[in-house]
Amino acid sequence: MDIFEEIWHGNLSPHEFNHINNSPEYQSAIRVVSNNQEKLAKEFTEQQKTLFERYNTSVDELTSQSELDAFKSGFKLATRLLIAAVS
Repeated sequence: MDIFEEIWHGNLSPHEFNHINNSPEYQSAIRVVSNNQEKLAKEFTEQQKTLFERYNTSVDELTSQSELDAFKSGFKLATRLLIAAVS
């Protein structure tokens, strides 16, 4: 099977190549964020917790969209490079 068939059939996912999760720096940053969220949650009123959850959801949505846009841009750049290489 070629790479396009692999992608089409769901046998290849770009998320499988996410090496950020294995990065010690990334893991450290995640721990800091998590610890700070826990500290804030202990101090917040219920109304503040609800607002904070909505804020986090919005940030997650924005981050997801940004990652998708970066993936698309990277794919377009790679395609342009391949076209230039075979031209």
